[in-house]
Amino acid sequence: MIEKQIADGIKKIRGIKGLTLKQLGLKTGISPGMLSRLENNQSSPPIATLAKIAQGLEVPISIFFEENGNTTDQKYTVTRNGQRRQVVRRGTDIGFIYYAFNAAKDLHLIEAFIMKHPPLKKKIKVLYDHPGEEFVLVLKGSIELIYGHETIPLAVGDAIHFDPSVPHRAQNVGKEMSECLVVIAGQKSNVKRNI
Repeated sequence: MIEKQIADGIKKIRGIKGLTLKQLGLKTGISPGMLSRLENNQSSPPIATLAKIAQGLEVPISIFFEENGNTTDQKYTVTRNGQRRQVVRRGTDIGFIYYAFNAAKDLHLIEAFIMKHPPLKKKIKVLYDHPGEEFVLVLKGSIELIYGHETIPLAVGDAIHFDPSVPHRAQNVGKEMSECLVVIAGQKSNVKRNI
């Protein structure tokens, strides 16, 4: 269900902005073919890809998770324990599961997620990059952050703040599910959201 909402949101906003798939592809570095598959709900984008698309469309990433694209003037949102929404389900071969905190509608500088990492079953090679800044705090288990050519081990309570334009990915190095708080920060969009 959320994957279809994301797919429909990308297509709708691209149409409102008057961008072709090729033009959006040039702005994001994502092929028009992949963008078409995402818009037609044939593929589910990982958060890094969705962040690039949001940047290319000049909208906050949270717009893809809002019911009917509605906005309000509210400046804060409380997300109660147990009420986080799953926003990307098995979006990559790694199998990360993301849960979003409800983002205040007009606060576009950061997006926060809880990311669950299953234990690795196979060696993964894919790396992701996107604009902005990223912060990861390990809440449960242990992970490695592959960052360019470096491998950085992180245990419970460890945190890392980094430039996500360097190709990277996190991976679970334990035998149990690990869990991290992930905060992605970007530039505030000056574009009004009347979508």
